[in-house]
This record gives sequence, structure tokens and C-alpha cells, in this order.
Amino acid sequence: MTTKEIKLKAKNVLNQGCYWSGYGVNLTYRFINNTMGIIISLFFGLGMFGSLFGFATKVTISTVITNEEAAFDLLKSFLNQMKVLIISALIMSLVMFVIKLLLTNILTTGKLLWFSRNREQTVPPVFSLLFNGFKRGAYGNLVKGMAWCDLWQTIWQLPIYIVQLTIGIYSLVIIENMLKVVQENLLYLSSYNLDNKIFNEMFQDLMIFLIVIIIGTIISIGFGVVAIIKRYSYRATAWILADNPDIGHRRALQLSKEMTQGYKGKWFVLDISFIGWYLLLILTAPVILFTAPLLETYTNASYAEFYAWLRDQAVGRGLVTMEELGYVAVQNNPYQTPISATDFYQK
Repeated sequence: MTTKEIKLKAKNVLNQGCYWSGYGVNLTYRFINNTMGIIISLFFGLGMFGSLFGFATKVTISTVITNEEAAFDLLKSFLNQMKVLIISALIMSLVMFVIKLLLTNILTTGKLLWFSRNREQTVPPVFSLLFNGFKRGAYGNLVKGMAWCDLWQTIWQLPIYIVQLTIGIYSLVIIENMLKVVQENLLYLSSYNLDNKIFNEMFQDLMIFLIVIIIGTIISIGFGVVAIIKRYSYRATAWILADNPDIGHRRALQLSKEMTQGYKGKWFVLDISFIGWYLLLILTAPVILFTAPLLETYTNASYAEFYAWLRDQAVGRGLVTMEELGYVAVQNNPYQTPISATDFYQK
């Protein structure tokens, strides 16, 4: 199936009168996620603001001080504030990751379930499918399944995070060492050779830093490409778990890798086919909270068609059965050639 055919099927499904129902699902999904993000950002942002306000007060008071020692104290204070901000950002990222595991991922599977079912019936599915993952029995399996997928994506991105952290820490160390060297040579501030003296004492650190940046860039590019490939390899996991939360976290991820084998490039092409729409979306930035779900309704419907096609291919190759995905047969006609596996099954 070509990208054009996938998008055409998605349009045909949406033209049956379910577009605004899908828009409501996407709008609710985005509203919940954005609200949680704003709350967390405000919580940590207020703490960071207090820290910066204290530093700004110190800067204001120090404006009347002109000696070099006071200037260096101010710079050291600035570095300390940077460390506090970095630690706060790391903690905030950890909190957001936990929220993603416990809330966002579950809503994501609910959203995918809605669009998957929408293409399989003549009337829009019930809105409550968005929250289907919070049912007893399904929630724990979905958390585990999506966490397992996120874990492996993180593992492949881990070298990039380590490189970024190393460069960030080493940058602060070099700045601190440079300030220390300058402070030790305050008596020579008017000397024309001060810059050479600083360079000579910092040469080894600067060369190591340069090597770290070069190696880090190579590692980041290499693992960045690998991470993108793995992302497409694992991308069907959420759809599989939406179909059947009881399938098991290991089986869902393994099945996703098998289903996307040979089709990752096709999924990538489908993604980039929406670039023009996303560029137009930028023009609606002031009201993007309301316009983005409009485009997402179209893209999610297209992804639902592509996943259904992948699923049919997997069933045809004997990788999985519709029953394993939580479906039950509703008719069995040996004389009828199946067009799509889902035509003969219902959830």
C-alpha cells in the first residue's frame, strides 16, 4: 500500500462523519497533557525564579563594588546558580518522565484504540475509549508494556545523554578553572602576557574538551541515527497494546519489531508526507492548542490505516493471529477471499 493510498483511506474514513469526534479525542488528549506540563513547569519554575531573584538581588547590590575580588565572587555565584538550574531541570525531567509512564502513555494507547476502532466500524467509537486503559486489569499491563518500550528507546539514546551531560559538566569545570587561574594572577591583569599565561595553564584542559566535543559529536550522530531507526522499530508497540493490553510487554515489543521489519522506511515516508501541513500549522501558533488536534486527527487516522495494513501483513506471514490481538471471529466463509483480516473480526 502506498502512502497516497493510506492517506486516501484515512480521508474516506473521516469523511463518514467522525472527523469532529476524532478532533474531540485529540483535543482532550492534548489538553490533559498540556495542563499537566504547565502545572509541573510552574511548580519548578517558581523555585527557579526564587533562586534567580536572589542572584539578581546580589548583582544589584554588587554594582557599587568595583574591586576584582567582588567581581570573581559574583561570577562564582553565577556558576552556582547555573548548577542549581541544571539540577532542577534534571529533577523536572524525571518527574515528567514518571507522569509520562503513569498517565500520558495510558492516554496515548486510548487515543490509538479510538482511531483503530474508528476505521473498523460505520459509526464513531465512544469517547470513553480514550480512558479505556485506566480500567482495572488493563492499566498495570499498559504501564508495564509502554515502560518496557520506553526503556529500550532510552537505552539506545543513553550514549547521547551521557555525552551531553559530560560536555555540560566539563564546560562548568573549565570555566571554574579559568576563573581560578585569572584570580591567581590578579596582580598581572594589566600585563599583555596574561592571555598567554591563561592559555598555557588551560591548554591541556581545552584540548581534552575539544577531543570530548569531537568524539561526543560522532557518538551523538551515530546513536542519533540508531535511535531513530529503533523508534520506528518499536512504534507499533503502543498500537499492539491498545489492541490487547494482556498480550505481554515482551511480546508486544518483539511483535512490533517483527511487524515493522522492512517497513520502517515506509512509515518514515508517511511521516514526512505531513511536513507541509505542519509548516502551515506554524502559522496558527497563537491558537495552536485548537488547530493542532485538527491535523492530528488526520495523521492519527492515517497511522491507524498503516498499522492495520502492518497487522494484516503480520497475520498473513503467520507472525500473529487476530485472536492474540484480542479479536474474536464473527464469520467464517471459506469461499470468500479476505480483503483485510479485520473485516472478519471484531473486538
